[in-house]
Amino acid sequence: MTKHNHTPGPWHIEGVVQNTGSISICAGRFGIADVTNAVSAGNLVLGNSPRAQMANAQLIAAAPRLLDDLVDAAAQLRKYETLHRAKGTANSLAKAEVNAELASRFEQTIAAATT
Repeated sequence: MTKHNHTPGPWHIEGVVQNTGSISICAGRFGIADVTNAVSAGNLVLGNSPRAQMANAQLIAAAPRLLDDLVDAAAQLRKYETLHRAKGTANSLAKAEVNAELASRFEQTIAAATT
């Protein structure tokens, strides 16, 4: 797997306080904390309802694993693209193009997340 500059996972959700909507997402010393419906320095709005806040916190907490999986998937698609191109048939070339297109989309998403 490729090393990225973000705080390594796993990230986890902790400190959920239902009456204030405060959610912390932690990994080592990293944290997204004191989540409220107000925007100010150090605060992050994750949603207008506790349900939306929790859903968004879960997505953020899964981000390192999602990124690693996307990197692996893009690499595998490039391998399949190469194998299909080597066969040289019309059917295999069509499969290579599908793999190349999907790998390219994944690589663009990876770049957006890591640069």
